[in-house]
Amino acid sequence: MIIATAVVMISCNEKEAIPMEWQFEKTIDLDGINPIGIALDGNDIFLSDGDHNRIVKLSDSGEVLQMMEGYNRPMHIDFGEASYLITDDGITTDLLKERALFIPEYGRDSIAVMRDNHVSYMVLNDSLDAPAGVSVYKNEIAIADFYNNRILYYNGEAWISIGTEGKALGELSYPTDVQLTSDYIYVADAYNHRGHVFDKSGKAVSFIGEDQNINAATGLYVTDEEILITDFENSRILIFNLKHKLQQILETGIHKPTDVIIGNDVLYVTNYQKGELVRYQLKEKISSNE
Repeated sequence: MIIATAVVMISCNEKEAIPMEWQFEKTIDLDGINPIGIALDGNDIFLSDGDHNRIVKLSDSGEVLQMMEGYNRPMHIDFGEASYLITDDGITTDLLKERALFIPEYGRDSIAVMRDNHVSYMVLNDSLDAPAGVSVYKNEIAIADFYNNRILYYNGEAWISIGTEGKALGELSYPTDVQLTSDYIYVADAYNHRGHVFDKSGKAVSFIGEDQNINAATGLYVTDEEILITDFENSRILIFNLKHKLQQILETGIHKPTDVIIGNDVLYVTNYQKGELVRYQLKEKISSNE
């Protein structure tokens, strides 16, 4: 047992000692689209274009496949496959039990749910004030409630409010994005200029990147190995391991980024003001393709 434990510890240490390295691949001009949030569905890319009140569906090469109009400043979006009470025109209809795109509407104080090009709205017994981000994990959902300086979190049984306004551990300043994992709630604590981690009871656990001089942490994305945070005003992406140690800084091609995501071994960054989508690939993948 002692020998087996030692082998496991050595293996973990070796894995942590070799962080992934991302390399710039290309920039895609989005031609009039100002992307804020990004979500992936297979090979399709979904962007929230808050300036033009729409959701845009792209191919993985950046070709526009569909424009979905009529949203009120959509922000950081997410796909989910859980059961949520939704409504059509204020009338409760059914429980959502299929994959759908969850869309926080900053200008409407609501969460839209789009499935098969049909839009409904989540029923909440609480008031949102400019929801800026949403995350879905199994039967859980978290909402970054911007002006209320909190995360509204549904744990599968009940809604709880996490965070209050301030700068201390457990306090938030205009959260813009949120992501649920199996154990934690990660928050882009935008104007405290850091990432913030809570457990699922709502207890604050730690900060991320507080010593990196972040200026507006607008978006984040968490994988099984990395935590990525957009540093909006400094035009860069900071990548940390799960112990919150900085691993890499991405700057090439990045200008005023609002969101970041990884899918199919590609890292995507939304350049909001320039209307661009930036692609990075893993270094070893690029080398093998050359």
